[in-house]
Amino acid sequence: MLSIRAAVAINPFRCITRIVSTIQLCKRDVSKLSYFHKPGKEPLLTWTVGDVIDRATDVFGDTTAMVYTHQSISKTYTEYGKDVDQLAAGLVSLKLPVGSRVAILAPRLYEGAQLLYAAPKAGLVMVGINLTCSVTELEFCLNMAECPALIIGDKFTTKDYYQMLLQIAPELENSSPGELNSKRLPFLKHLITIGDTRKPGSMTFDDLMNSVTAEDYATMNSLSTRVQFDQDAFIQYSSGTTGQPKPARLSHFNVVNNANILGRFVGYHEQRESICVNSELIHGSGRTMGVLAATLFGSTIVMAGPTFLPKLVLEVITKHRCTMVYGSTTLFFAMVRDLEEGVHDVSSVRKAIMGGSLCNPATIEKAIASLNAQHLYIVYGASETSPVITCTNPGEPTDRWIRTLGTPLDHVEVKVVDAEGRMVPWNMRGELCTRSPYVFNGYLNNEAMTKDAIRDNWYYTGDEVTMSEDGRITFVGRIKEMINFKGFKVAPLEIENILNTHPDVEEAQVLGVPDERTVEKICAWIKLKSDKSLSQKDITDFCEEKELPEIKVPEFVLFVDSFPRTHTGKVQKNKMREESIRIFNL
Repeated sequence: MLSIRAAVAINPFRCITRIVSTIQLCKRDVSKLSYFHKPGKEPLLTWTVGDVIDRATDVFGDTTAMVYTHQSISKTYTEYGKDVDQLAAGLVSLKLPVGSRVAILAPRLYEGAQLLYAAPKAGLVMVGINLTCSVTELEFCLNMAECPALIIGDKFTTKDYYQMLLQIAPELENSSPGELNSKRLPFLKHLITIGDTRKPGSMTFDDLMNSVTAEDYATMNSLSTRVQFDQDAFIQYSSGTTGQPKPARLSHFNVVNNANILGRFVGYHEQRESICVNSELIHGSGRTMGVLAATLFGSTIVMAGPTFLPKLVLEVITKHRCTMVYGSTTLFFAMVRDLEEGVHDVSSVRKAIMGGSLCNPATIEKAIASLNAQHLYIVYGASETSPVITCTNPGEPTDRWIRTLGTPLDHVEVKVVDAEGRMVPWNMRGELCTRSPYVFNGYLNNEAMTKDAIRDNWYYTGDEVTMSEDGRITFVGRIKEMINFKGFKVAPLEIENILNTHPDVEEAQVLGVPDERTVEKICAWIKLKSDKSLSQKDITDFCEEKELPEIKVPEFVLFVDSFPRTHTGKVQKNKMREESIRIFNL
């Protein structure tokens, strides 16, 4: 080892620079910076997704695994595992290249639950496409993932997926099953339709299930054993609230461990639950928090319906005596409203998990009182984090967690940084970054986007937060949604929380709209409670009564019956902004 004298002789400038940097680092009190690490007590698993269902079939065989109420389907783990293997063998029969991707575009159906495990067992990657996608988005998603096979449901609300495909690939009508040759969808060869009707150029799901041979089963078993836990298991497209969907690559290691750690945190390992699920399985909430976590611990999934139907959720809870319910904040908001009618019995519910977007404290308190659940968990994360990285602890006093996103799960590191990427002191606003076994493998076929999102192994969430010394994170807002008013950064959430306390307001959303003089002005979209009426002056007066600073009082107010949302319930502020510009002629 060189002495300091020798080092200086070799390169005095570099050595002096390093000594000065070291002295500055010593002066800086790192303990006061916003960084928190929660080491894991539970070891990480090296299982594949296929290992999870195989183990569940052996351990929980006669336990009910799946109940799809709207399809009149109930399956034990033995039956579910058998259906998964049959579909996996069917996929093998298509002779798809190992590691290729099979997409699904369908509402909440049992066939999707089969595919979740069947695709990985067949050596394939499952790609979920958002139900509300446009024709343009569907073309983009299929081509970006280079999907040779697509499974579609019949229809979703007003969308006819087969007709949407015909707009992109008119060659489908004159193609034989498995032999599509499309100019605009060059990778797609196989179309599988869920339902009894055979459409030109496609085969039905039942045809695929019934086409398997003993050789297909043998090949499937061989492929399943060759899958590695660090390989991609799922491609999850972001929900598209701010732009074009981004394809996040999630490994077996990501999702299995996220499901295991979250499942243990909420107590799946202590008691088998009957879980009312209200999310598509293509998303982290339905896939990881729902099916994977339930399968790991032998709990039962009860799917309430093909899509977002809050009243049906309450009926299902009442009929099936579900012990746990989870879904988006939008679902809980609607459930609280519908429970006021007093016709549903939700006394069986012991736990509830809320996620998807931030919910105002008033609604959380109403959910606690209405559901009478012993534990309400608020989870936070992203498609890119498998999805959960933080969770509240309902064992603590309510006022400690109700306005926060909780603290990190086991094995998670978090830090809060400024615009230069430097950690900020405790309780100072900045961007939340995370590093953990749950962070994705990058965006598919987009190295530039991946490098922007993952820097020095840290995933930059795009969310502005503050963090206390005990790792408790408080959400401020999406950085892209911050309102720039004369150089001041205004958080929409602060204004929304005040407006949502008005007794006549059912829900409020706030956004920025362009202005030449101030850069942006504040616009509020407000949905009133039934039979209530307010004016913009009423809203302005209310804000003044609540002592909201003048620069944060909305200049534009729009009273609406609903908000544009993704099919997962997230408000689409980009569309609200476009509509506001049109309505107010900005």
